[in-house]
Amino acid sequence: MASRSSTTGRVRLLALGAAALLGASAAGTASGVSPSATPPADAAGVTETDTRIVTDAPPQPVAVDEQMVRSVAHRVLEEQGRPAHLTDVDLVARDVLAGGPVEAGEVDELTRQTLLGNGPGAPDTVGEPAPSRCPPTARACVDVDGKRAWMVDDGEITYGPVPVTTGMPGYETARGAHRILRHVRHDHSRVFDSPMPYSTYFTVDGMAFHQGRLDEPSHGCVHLGQQAAAHFFEQLRVGDEIVAF
Repeated sequence: MASRSSTTGRVRLLALGAAALLGASAAGTASGVSPSATPPADAAGVTETDTRIVTDAPPQPVAVDEQMVRSVAHRVLEEQGRPAHLTDVDLVARDVLAGGPVEAGEVDELTRQTLLGNGPGAPDTVGEPAPSRCPPTARACVDVDGKRAWMVDDGEITYGPVPVTTGMPGYETARGAHRILRHVRHDHSRVFDSPMPYSTYFTVDGMAFHQGRLDEPSHGCVHLGQQAAAHFFEQLRVGDEIVAF
């Protein structure tokens, strides 16, 4: 039979334990947290105590399209203080993308090279009717204000349109019908000290199709990119009619 003192000790221990539990419960209630409650979950289902590491998704490659190239071309022209209408940036964008997919980091350099006249050229309307202002007798036509040119045959486009630049104020490109007069493969303007590769002359005062920059106006000539200038040089014959409108 247990003694009275041991029984009393056990009762005191039980009482102390109960008091401790009551104290913890009271403290939790006072702080607004239930002892048995679990930490709240956020909207994504991750609790405050969750230790999972969330990694960022890999960056997606930037899609290079004609709109991006047009924006770069406009920026380059603006940097140079050139008028927005100086160059047909739609055709420049087409030419930049002519070789296939382009990386975002390549856009600026390829656009600048195309504006310098070094682009590949990409005539893509072969067989379509020529513009109404381009007569069926013409072998090439130039839209002076639209900054584009075509090779044509019996009213149908055989090459182009290709981007061009034409004469600046005071040196306007002569509009109307002209005839091809001569070809000079490696010409150089002594008056303006400027190279004129693939010169195909169509006026007696020195206006010609030739390779030149597409980001600056000319002194009356029609600047084309390298490949387009070479094509006009090779295909146009002395006596062929060309029309600038």
